[in-house]
Amino acid sequence: MTRQFTGYIEGYYGKLLQWEERAHLLNAVASAGMTSYFYAPKEDDRHRQFWRKPYDPAWNHAFGKFTDIARAINVQVIAGIAPGLDFEFSSLTHAHDASSDFTILLKKARQFVACGADFIALMMDDIAADFDLRAGSFKSEGEAHAILTNKLGEALDVPVIVVPRIYADCLITFDDLQSIAYLKDLVSNLDPHRKVVYCGEEIIAKLPNHDDSGYLDPTKVILWDNFYANDYCPRRLFLGPWRVVSHPNVMLNLTGMVQTDLLLINLMVVAQNRGGRGLPGGKEAWCEVISNAGVPDAFFDIAYYFDAPHGFNSSFDMPSQEDALTALELLLWRWKSPLQREWYSSMMGLKQDILMADAQLPFERIKKTQLWPLTIQLGASGIK
Repeated sequence: MTRQFTGYIEGYYGKLLQWEERAHLLNAVASAGMTSYFYAPKEDDRHRQFWRKPYDPAWNHAFGKFTDIARAINVQVIAGIAPGLDFEFSSLTHAHDASSDFTILLKKARQFVACGADFIALMMDDIAADFDLRAGSFKSEGEAHAILTNKLGEALDVPVIVVPRIYADCLITFDDLQSIAYLKDLVSNLDPHRKVVYCGEEIIAKLPNHDDSGYLDPTKVILWDNFYANDYCPRRLFLGPWRVVSHPNVMLNLTGMVQTDLLLINLMVVAQNRGGRGLPGGKEAWCEVISNAGVPDAFFDIAYYFDAPHGFNSSFDMPSQEDALTALELLLWRWKSPLQREWYSSMMGLKQDILMADAQLPFERIKKTQLWPLTIQLGASGIK
């Protein structure tokens, strides 16, 4: 396959979707004209923590039905396997041993392919820098990851892409020679036709196609965009206009809240088609999508708080506390919908934060509603 990679990444922590929910998202991807669904949920224990365990027949059947649906609507499925926590690289020197890690990994990948996966993603992200403990004869972690990717790809009938341990510039630590050399060693040993998944200069990148190292060929990169992801800050929720990325291969890791993610897919399409970062119509198009989803106009009064992650300038003005609390009263108690239920915790948390910031929330209420470390800190600061 040579199509561009655009679409949905199921790659977050803290959520695990049902197959029916995945089917809804798959259809949204197709309706949006996107090409790809990336299966890589961190909470699937056989994807990551217990990657050596095969999936059972019932799971294989469900995944096969999922890929059948995808194929019928012209969406390619990328199946991720994440062995990086404890993969033994010595297994690459005796790869035909039935008990070796490479053989187990290959068998797992073939299971995905037999069930209809179009691509395999070897995922070495979010692991400790403890390569030396399992290095085998390799001196370079980047080389080892490249050789593993190549060998896996040579043994399969579908393409293999790689998510490297250094998947954003900010993960390069300049007092760690192994970290500095990682991308150079990876790229110089990787088969030149293989795609590399990368975020950009930051994990949530303002410039996702930026690579300070200069080693990555932009034409070989699939951008993993975490703009809307909130698994690292679950009390927050980002729903503002997407800051459009100018790159042919960009996939978006979202929230795992299905109704919210369906809305965000629409926001991405509108941002691409009608304006984005710095382009006329981006904000207006966003308002139209939000209204068409049945969200009350009161939400526009608090959009500042739900716009974008840290480091991005807001598209909206900060409301007065009075206006924000008035809007929240309506949104929390009078608006009823699947979206409201998904957003309830974030909106209630915002209300409490505004009241605490303005010293309007009595300490007795704080003790009932806030987690204990914050309660202790606020009590120590003299809040009554």
